[in-house]
Amino acid sequence: MKVLFFTDGPEIPGSRFRCLQFFPHLEQRGIRCEARYAYDSRYNDVFTTRFAAAYKLAGRLRRAVSLVTAPSADLVFLHKTSLAVSGVPEWLRAQRGAPLVFDFDDAIYLGPDGGTHPVRRRAFELVTRSATHLIAGNRFLAQVAGREADTTVIPSVIDTDVYTPGAEKPDGHPLVIGWMGTASNFPSLRAVLPSVLEALARFPRARLRIVSNAELPEYATHPLVEQWRWNEAGEVRALRSFDVGLMPLEDTEASRGKCGFKMIQYMAVGVPVLSSAVGANVDIFRDSNAGALVAPREDWGAALTKLLEQRSRFGELGAAGRAHAVKHFSVEAVVDEYVKLFTRLTR
Repeated sequence: MKVLFFTDGPEIPGSRFRCLQFFPHLEQRGIRCEARYAYDSRYNDVFTTRFAAAYKLAGRLRRAVSLVTAPSADLVFLHKTSLAVSGVPEWLRAQRGAPLVFDFDDAIYLGPDGGTHPVRRRAFELVTRSATHLIAGNRFLAQVAGREADTTVIPSVIDTDVYTPGAEKPDGHPLVIGWMGTASNFPSLRAVLPSVLEALARFPRARLRIVSNAELPEYATHPLVEQWRWNEAGEVRALRSFDVGLMPLEDTEASRGKCGFKMIQYMAVGVPVLSSAVGANVDIFRDSNAGALVAPREDWGAALTKLLEQRSRFGELGAAGRAHAVKHFSVEAVVDEYVKLFTRLTR
């Protein structure tokens, strides 16, 4: 069986964790995988330059054309849409007859600001109608698509053989509260930073470490804030450097479309989590004993202070989160589900 994957790019988180990390496991099971990308490996370098808009447009158009013209395969796997405002490329590909799987792990039918966007909504609906089967990253997204009988919910997962805990930190080491994510998620981080930094100021030698593909300029010289530039080679090392991992989310429809992947990353490397009790975060955290959830109107500074006062339990919380990630959110936990689905659709 040959599966042709259309996705955004080798350094885009959604592509890496919803598609590419499965390739070796699928190949071992006799499924040949080929990827076609919108963006190349320059994405993060171009992202903050004046050429970003043109680069993104060219990439989206390249993916759309490739989708329509690419050779036949036994099954076509689409991660998100080629064009945010049109589902026509996906509809055209569906006319060629091979089963089409549409995978989405975000509320892509909303506008860039998280508000209602009729054009994007129509594009999303055309793709969901055209696809043979849907894979949603969480239950909320599955309900939005409105094809529950033809939808499989598969969470974003992680290779827990790669994302492993680091060496035990020595007693008395500086506290590092960490956040990792792309610049598109900065608004949720900005919303809680004042209270988080106020709490950190009460703990000697504590700091906030932000790891991203861009910088928060207003915190560039803040004495409690370190900003590390993300790169794939250093991702696991950066995650292991955290003592607590943060995942704040605003209580919005866009946030309910998120799939809690930051939490899963933190858990996999044995780092306690402090996350908003919004959307998929609640399902992921349930029964994990991996840290704490923060209710939508709860003060983040108070919640962080309470967790940091349990520093002696960080090893216990981290180990519990790691076990939870391995059991429920690892590649091995879900890869057979993909194999069974692909086999059924191509039979």
